[in-house]
Amino acid sequence: MKKVIAILSVLVLFTAFSVIVLQTPSDILYLLNWGEYISMDMVAKFEKENNCQVVLETVTSSEAMYQKITSNTTSYDIAIPGDYVVTQLYDEGYLMKADVENTDYEYLSGYKTAFADNLSDMMDKYMVDKEGAGFSSYYFPYFWGAYSMIYNESNPEVESVIHSKGFEALYNRNLYSSNVKIGMYDTSRWIVASYLMSKGLDPNITSYDGSHEGDLSIEIQNDVINILKEVKFDEFGNDSLKRNVATGSLDMCFTQLGDFFDTLYLVYDEASFDGNVDFNVYIPDTTAAFFDSMVIPKTCQNYDLANAFINFMMNPENAYENACAVGYSPTLKGVADKYHEAAANGEFYYESDTPEKSLTLSDFLDKYPMYLNPLYGSANAYMLEPKSSRYLTTCETIFNNLA
Repeated sequence: MKKVIAILSVLVLFTAFSVIVLQTPSDILYLLNWGEYISMDMVAKFEKENNCQVVLETVTSSEAMYQKITSNTTSYDIAIPGDYVVTQLYDEGYLMKADVENTDYEYLSGYKTAFADNLSDMMDKYMVDKEGAGFSSYYFPYFWGAYSMIYNESNPEVESVIHSKGFEALYNRNLYSSNVKIGMYDTSRWIVASYLMSKGLDPNITSYDGSHEGDLSIEIQNDVINILKEVKFDEFGNDSLKRNVATGSLDMCFTQLGDFFDTLYLVYDEASFDGNVDFNVYIPDTTAAFFDSMVIPKTCQNYDLANAFINFMMNPENAYENACAVGYSPTLKGVADKYHEAAANGEFYYESDTPEKSLTLSDFLDKYPMYLNPLYGSANAYMLEPKSSRYLTTCETIFNNLA
């Protein structure tokens, strides 16, 4: 197995106003994506097969992607936002329906049955419009995962508390007999969501009576403020958190599942790696799943090429190669089947001339079953729902005043 790490000399990030292209506009696909979230080999393969050029622009959050799409300043043909932003974009009329009738979507026969069962269940429940109807022809799940905790195994008490208390392990220092260093993502909505899930609550509620509407109640706001003052997180960050847990400068952090697998591969790839992995990941019983999807924004100028890109990336062969390169959990059952076939054939997750630095794919899947099923072992899973700008502003205010 291989993993592609984006390097600026290989992956140049373009904007619609600065790129110099060789093809005519009809030969260009403008792709809005996250950083290090697609195999450049697959991009090159798509360009060759379709005689086109892919122009890639990246963002760091779904909210930023929402702003990019709704500003109408760039004609993106494909975007890959998070699930609740997909719903928001659809409800507000910013998405186009894929041409599933005239384009060869043979790889999505049955659509719902093509994706992992737990993911399909979440799609049925959460990916609905304001009238409660589904809109599956407007989005195509790309990678998925669950909110989780990465922890360093050097302190056995940390693992014990995390496995018994879930996200409460982040917010209650009284659970430990010694001082532990805890990291939290600097995404304000995730802070509120993780706090609610630490109480076993739906991360989408806006008040303790169970309402999902309007702004956060004063009671929840005060509780979040007070717990942040009490817990005093040792670090607010993003990509730095997973690295600091791996090196032992943090005992644990709140994160996305894909961050763990990204860090795992990078550790195996270090020249100084001795074969010992002393950090792990845990997905609590109460958590939230998430997935990013390929969508066609209303700004699309090359509709046929956009459909061709979705169909290309939904081909299980291509999706498998892409997953191997990127390292996040694949959404298609056909890709999971290919992982199991590769494992049975003795392929490696990481292969090295030094045996202790190698990890077979079979051992990888046995040790980390949540890779192919991010909700493995979780009994109470949610997804984040679209929220009003007022709600998001309140989350930001709480974070900015206390971080």
